[in-house]
Amino acid sequence: MAKLLRKRFPFLPPDGQVDHLVVGAGVVGLAIAERLVKAFPDRTTFVVERHGQVGQETSSRNSEVIHSGIYYPPESLKTALCIRGRDLMYKRCRQDGIGYRQTGKLILATNDQQVPYLRKLYERSEGLREAGIGDVPLEWLTGDQVRKLEPDVGDQVVGALLSPKTGIVSSHELMEHMEKNIIDSETGEMVLGTQVVRIDRAEPSGGGKRGDGSEDGWVVQTFTDDGSGGSGERAAVLAKTVINSAGLGAHHLVNQILPETEQIRLHFAKGSYFSYRGPGVSNVQRLLYPCPEENVSLSGLGTHLTLNLKNEIRFGPDVEWLDPERTEDGEDVPSFWEKKLAVSDERMQLAIDEVKKFLPNVDPSGFVPDYSGIRPKMSARGETSVDFSVTHPRPGFISLQGIESPGLTSSLSIAEYVERLVRKEVWGLGRGTGRTLRTG
Repeated sequence: MAKLLRKRFPFLPPDGQVDHLVVGAGVVGLAIAERLVKAFPDRTTFVVERHGQVGQETSSRNSEVIHSGIYYPPESLKTALCIRGRDLMYKRCRQDGIGYRQTGKLILATNDQQVPYLRKLYERSEGLREAGIGDVPLEWLTGDQVRKLEPDVGDQVVGALLSPKTGIVSSHELMEHMEKNIIDSETGEMVLGTQVVRIDRAEPSGGGKRGDGSEDGWVVQTFTDDGSGGSGERAAVLAKTVINSAGLGAHHLVNQILPETEQIRLHFAKGSYFSYRGPGVSNVQRLLYPCPEENVSLSGLGTHLTLNLKNEIRFGPDVEWLDPERTEDGEDVPSFWEKKLAVSDERMQLAIDEVKKFLPNVDPSGFVPDYSGIRPKMSARGETSVDFSVTHPRPGFISLQGIESPGLTSSLSIAEYVERLVRKEVWGLGRGTGRTLRTG
């Protein structure tokens, strides 16, 4: 698709300049822009978002869970950024009055064969603490102890781990607060309803060397649909630094500046959610996660019970791999997934069967298809899940791809991480390393 965009949108000379241009106003892009505005008050920061409102894709179609950081490899970015982000998130919510609740979570074993999985998580928790990576406390519970805390849990549950640092957050309140901070700043600006369609390198023109601020950066071309079926409006700006946080479309942008041998392909997994009103859950106070099973239809972390701040219950997500529509060049068609967001009754029945393993008294008639979200993944179906990917492949171009769960939890720490990269490698050393800074 990168090739098609470049054919459709010829080079356009820039009119204006910005120090930081963040592409994508999901929770991660907003967090990065907010951080840059505060860290560099004398430099301009623009956020360009193709939708008319912020957080319209993965950021608003998830479980809104603050994860504790237990599921990921100890040396991974996901672990480090999740633990750091968890602590920053709770602090931020308390300071700014953003809705949250530290509910805690139970990871449930419904048979003896699942107990080794819990033991592995517990040992990982101990290892993280001993290595000084972070505090992810877990407490062993017997089946009877679980039912004392959560009476609705069925007799087939033989044990669990209690994760007291897991919680929930209002992602919409969080994003609204970030957006307001950017708009209210002296040097930040939100550009909504506008899509980045082309990126070209602008080489140094002042005779300076990279890192001294003389390089031109990147010519970023945008397109704003006029909403009436007309030709729309094209514009271009010179960005000293580009931060690609375009989520489901991040690969289309970074591939415009990479040779074919380095190009990135993302994979897409749909997760469906189901709201529930009925018997069998009236006593639930915590998030309930079953042990994941090797099931092609319902893999991931299992179809779990989550609450929102209104105590409304929903179950999900499942995992349904999507096969994208592709161009003649084999690239996936941007936004192909928008046609695949409907939640099917077939997926709901599969979810009900899984839920009844730990909540036997739920009534199938109380389930209703609610919404679905799409997760950008660096690994394909059947492959081992990989880490967050944060790269600085060319000078002044920082790219984030595969930012799936725990992206919401990690958003503030990802912003902190990117700010350090910008400070050191763009405005400090200023060298694009041409390498992946940290990826799985």
